[in-house]
Amino acid sequence: MSFSVILPTLNENDHIIKLIEEISQIFVTQKIQYEIIVVDDSSDDGTYETVKKFQQSATYLKVLSRKDKNRNLANSLNDGIFIAKFEHLIWLDADFQHPPKYISEFINKSKKFDVIICSRFLEESDRYFKNSKLEKEINENQSYIFNKICQKMLFKDITDYTSGFICIKRKFFNDFKLKGFYGDYFVDMIVELKKKKFKIMEIPFKDEARASGTSKTVVTINVKYLYTCFRYFVTLIKSIVRSKINH
Repeated sequence: MSFSVILPTLNENDHIIKLIEEISQIFVTQKIQYEIIVVDDSSDDGTYETVKKFQQSATYLKVLSRKDKNRNLANSLNDGIFIAKFEHLIWLDADFQHPPKYISEFINKSKKFDVIICSRFLEESDRYFKNSKLEKEINENQSYIFNKICQKMLFKDITDYTSGFICIKRKFFNDFKLKGFYGDYFVDMIVELKKKKFKIMEIPFKDEARASGTSKTVVTINVKYLYTCFRYFVTLIKSIVRSKINH
């Protein structure tokens, strides 16, 4: 087996090297071939420069800059996928909300499944804001409600339609490209995976509060938040139509 790990970054300078090293250690310990691809989406805190310098001593590391391009998570992932060379792809948030230790489960379960998704909404999952000292971000409620609607309207065996923490076979992207804004790209991808009958498994995990910085998604109720809600709604309608056609 071999794995390409894609890290889309936006102002992660305070912790990105620690994350890269933790991910690398997992593969080194298990003696598995791997690469890590950092795709920086126009950070202004020195993230790209820090990773570029670290690359000099890390032969497994690739670094891409999306400077002067419109910030877009799906496009960042597409750029990483395009240069990925190994059999399995993994991507996760670069702010430690997605603990890298779950990559070990990806490795084990990828022998039997085409796609493994870390779900925030399985019964065994645990949320960072259950700690009374931490505040829930405002977009958490939006995400929870949206995923419940998706589960009811699309596929009952999927609980997290906006996960962003995934291991997936590289071959899926031979004729498919991610499209969307933030979480909506994931919904579209799940519908396509179901259409092509890929074997999907969800696993529970405990997410964490981000190590530093601010969210890449919406954190205040404003025009951008409402626009994101609208995009989610449009994506859901399109996905329902596609799923009905394909079944």
